[in-house]
Amino acid sequence: MKKQKIFDFLDDEKIANKIIDFNHKNITTVRFLIPSIHCSSCVFILESLSKSHQNIFDSTVDFCSKQIWITFNNTEFKLSDIAKLLDNIGYGPSVDFESIENTNHNSNDRKLIGKLAISFFCFGNIMLLAIPEYVGAQQDIWFMENRNFFRYLMLILSLPVVTFSFYDHIKYAVLGLKKHVLNMNVPISIGILVLFLWSCYEIFFDLGSGYFDSLSSFSLFLLISRIFQIHTHNKIQSFDKNYKSCYPVLITKVHSTKNEREEKILLSSLKKGDLILIRNEEIIPVDSILMKGNAVLDNSFITGESYLINKKMGERIYAGSKQKGEAIIIKVIKNVDHSYLSLLWNKNKSNQYRHKKLFYLNSITTRFSQYFTPIVLVISIITGVYWSFSNDVSKIFQTVFSVLIVTCPCALVLSTPLIFGNIIRFFSKKGLYIKDIYTMERISSSETLIFDKTGTITDPNKEKIYFVGNMKNEEKKIIASLLKNSSHPLSQRILSELSIKDFYFVKNFREIIGKGLEGIIQNIPVKIGSPKYLGITKRTNEINQTTVFISINNKFVGYFLFRNYYRKGIEKMFQDLKKYKIIILSGDHNELEKKYLKSFLPKSSKVFFNQSPENKLDYVKKLQDKGEKIIMFGDGINDCAALNQSEVGIAVSENPTGFFPSCDAFMQSNCLNKIFLFLKVSRISKKLVFINFMISLFYNSVGIFFAVTGNLKPFIAAILMPLSSFSVIFFSIISTWIVSRKFIF
Repeated sequence: MKKQKIFDFLDDEKIANKIIDFNHKNITTVRFLIPSIHCSSCVFILESLSKSHQNIFDSTVDFCSKQIWITFNNTEFKLSDIAKLLDNIGYGPSVDFESIENTNHNSNDRKLIGKLAISFFCFGNIMLLAIPEYVGAQQDIWFMENRNFFRYLMLILSLPVVTFSFYDHIKYAVLGLKKHVLNMNVPISIGILVLFLWSCYEIFFDLGSGYFDSLSSFSLFLLISRIFQIHTHNKIQSFDKNYKSCYPVLITKVHSTKNEREEKILLSSLKKGDLILIRNEEIIPVDSILMKGNAVLDNSFITGESYLINKKMGERIYAGSKQKGEAIIIKVIKNVDHSYLSLLWNKNKSNQYRHKKLFYLNSITTRFSQYFTPIVLVISIITGVYWSFSNDVSKIFQTVFSVLIVTCPCALVLSTPLIFGNIIRFFSKKGLYIKDIYTMERISSSETLIFDKTGTITDPNKEKIYFVGNMKNEEKKIIASLLKNSSHPLSQRILSELSIKDFYFVKNFREIIGKGLEGIIQNIPVKIGSPKYLGITKRTNEINQTTVFISINNKFVGYFLFRNYYRKGIEKMFQDLKKYKIIILSGDHNELEKKYLKSFLPKSSKVFFNQSPENKLDYVKKLQDKGEKIIMFGDGINDCAALNQSEVGIAVSENPTGFFPSCDAFMQSNCLNKIFLFLKVSRISKKLVFINFMISLFYNSVGIFFAVTGNLKPFIAAILMPLSSFSVIFFSIISTWIVSRKFIF
């Protein structure tokens, strides 16, 4: 039986359901654990699958957890075909479902520890066997008669070292070259192969003892460095998983489909069998079954396709689907998977525009990594050519291999995620939850701040609501029944004020972002929203406060009037931010409110009222065309388009009920007055990354200088190489700890 037939069992429906995250018509998304992912070139190769296979729509890799999500055409590919494809390119998936569900891959850790033990044994014995020649035993007759025993034993002991190196480096260097990727494994592989082959040549022709000591020490310290890096990545992964699973995301739980008594619970508290209420524009956080209501789902977060899918009662709904329409009740059938939710958040297709932008920091690390390997290879070749004129072959090998061994960009690769990752963790303790380190880079580089007003810089909990008009108890129940389906802050505030517990069923529910909502209740058309949306023009220009108008059975009933209260410390916050360009974009039309707002804003600030969601989006685009980098703060619902377009979109909310507002970060509303502190620390963290970059660059420059001039032996270079990673990691941990103590705690 061929090796790849082991994947055929994946086509069994029961087994496939364990690793399939989405399946509808011809589109399937599957998740595999790929233990052999170990560097950035692996990620590049795996995420390029869609370019070489037209029936693979998308592939996304989580480097820390070594998982890949592949979205493919299931009419052309079976699940086993995808597994075989991955195996053919050298990234065979694990078929151990227990390890898929548990990202703490202890088996892989044990393998590394085993390799370390064997490498240390070989290194120690090779060094013992090499000692006689180090101390001048060539003058001893007995040693010279038995020298081949020592040398061939060193050769035998080096074989496990070379085997491990082949599996860990040479294999991936070849895979990278096949995909036209010149990764760091290339110079490492060249150094190992040539060092081993030349050492064999010296022994076979009795020219010397070779460089087995340098080879074994290089392999040992490279393995130590790799284990240390993996441990560091695991710490980052553990933090990433833990802090994202603690997002203060609230889900509306109901106790039965008949008695829809609502209770707000944390997303992490959801269990199998729970019933939850999903309103319009809310993301379904977990695999479930439809129990009540008309589910109209947008799966663009999962597939990238923006068509709507209708679901019948009892049908399965996948995590990541967004409800478009009336509120529905669903039953949880699978535990919450925060890694999958985080992946979907990062996969938001509409964010690709700004992810392609290279800011200063990102361009440094990207270009450095891109050109590092070619430069190292060129320097090693020039060094070899230069020393070839000395007619000392041993000197040529010493200098060339020292250059290849001592240089290592790993420290820089670890620097950015370590520093920004630590800062993100510190921020999360203070109420700011940031998607990833790339968002941190953009925050540290942005200088224009845009704020929405209602629900962002105003406090809806302190707003007083007045109803102008005549409203009967029956009309209250009708209005509440419609508002119940909306997650907009004003809708939820009015619903809370009405204090209605029993609701009518709503037909043909529709919500137009930024305008209003409508539906049919008890065969009566009901509309709630702006006066323009309801077609009301008389006397509305005289109202200078936030309003929500009501129409029942095509008759104007009245309107809710809101008195705005700004959040605590808002005036000081804006004064602290006076060095930034501040802009207020609001849908309000209250001129008196506009004047009051200007009174405590910095003089250079701009305030624009009567702004629709489209107006906000257009304004953000206009500023971006001028080269401005924007951070926008909004409620995540009305402002979703503008938040999406901004370099950084931050959703500010009291009680978040949707896991995926269209944003790059989420901020608890009571932390809004800490914006200046967050921005200041993000800029400091950017400087720390740059300092780390300079440390790494200085280390590599000094190492190359001593290697090129012949003052650095391969053995010493092998010991010095991991010290670069240790120094950068040490600086990252200590510096971010000091910053957190000084500014955050």
